[in-house]
Amino acid sequence: MAWSVRTCRTLSLSIGYFCIFVFFTLTTYVVYVFYETIAPSVLNRKEYQKFISHFLFGNWLAINIYFNYIMAWLSSPGLAKDYQNLATQYPKCKKCSMNKPPRTHHCSWCNACILKFDHHCPWLNSCVGFYNHRYFFQFCSFMAIGCIYAGFFGYHEYQISLLGEQAFFYKDSLFKPFVILDTMGIVGFITYHIFIAALTCGIMIIGLICWHGRMIGNGVTSLERVLNFNYAHECYKQGFIFVNPYDFGFIENWKRFLGVRTIGEFIRRVLLPSTHKPEGDGITWDGFNVNTNLEFHQQKSRQTTRPIAFPPGIYPNCPGVYPINRHRSIVPPWERRNKPYNARAVYQPKTPLTETVDSRKDR
Repeated sequence: MAWSVRTCRTLSLSIGYFCIFVFFTLTTYVVYVFYETIAPSVLNRKEYQKFISHFLFGNWLAINIYFNYIMAWLSSPGLAKDYQNLATQYPKCKKCSMNKPPRTHHCSWCNACILKFDHHCPWLNSCVGFYNHRYFFQFCSFMAIGCIYAGFFGYHEYQISLLGEQAFFYKDSLFKPFVILDTMGIVGFITYHIFIAALTCGIMIIGLICWHGRMIGNGVTSLERVLNFNYAHECYKQGFIFVNPYDFGFIENWKRFLGVRTIGEFIRRVLLPSTHKPEGDGITWDGFNVNTNLEFHQQKSRQTTRPIAFPPGIYPNCPGVYPINRHRSIVPPWERRNKPYNARAVYQPKTPLTETVDSRKDR
């Protein structure tokens, strides 16, 4: 067992350092091409307005990309072992014997329990958790913009700086590779394809951003999305409907995630580099109480007679049932076909999931 843990950790570090090397090498090379080749060419053509606008925009992108990547890489995601004096009431992890607060999960690659664990990212050589999730998401966002910017503007201007015009198009990389090599040389050939690769990566990262953005808006992490669906399936079989207790509404979820409340804070903390911490401590969740959840689901939901439940033994301080916000809850596809009932929801203490609906009625 110890051997497998050490092997997994060594493999994780090796892959992580390689990914970090690839990121810094390719990103820095693209920035170098902009400064060394493209910018002087634009100035020589006396296109000063284009130079100033792209100089400001390009540097803003580069600063945010490097800043958020370094912070996501070097910042601790939040380790459960650092909060053991506050979490003695929580169950112990079977793998590392640390107390696990809600939303904490064990990462086999890092061999540690991570607060609000999302996933292990090899590009960061670290886990994405409570304290670096925002950096990771902002890095992906700025990186997607930067890749598409390089794939369009850089791709076009690089050819003009070398050839005086855009002589090749994207499809030529497949149908005319040797012509490109003879015309632009080996360095130009490699740079040409780096810009195409940047555009491809940008499109792929946009898909990743949309995926994570949807989960952030729903108040779940990547791992919780999988677990919650399994809980929903199990709840449905036993006569319950599962509700995510950490879903405070789309806008509120984003405010908590980004740590902003006003437009000014959004500009200072999101559009510009910022080291502010997320709201809360990753152990307890501000606003997560009975009244908040009852009020939210009363106002936003279409109620159903089916009892509502949390996963068994996961949230010890939560009520067992409250009205469901049906369009924002994790409901199995076969349950979505059923029309909601306009009946009054029943409030009662937490009921173990193992109990059936019939046993509840016999009380």
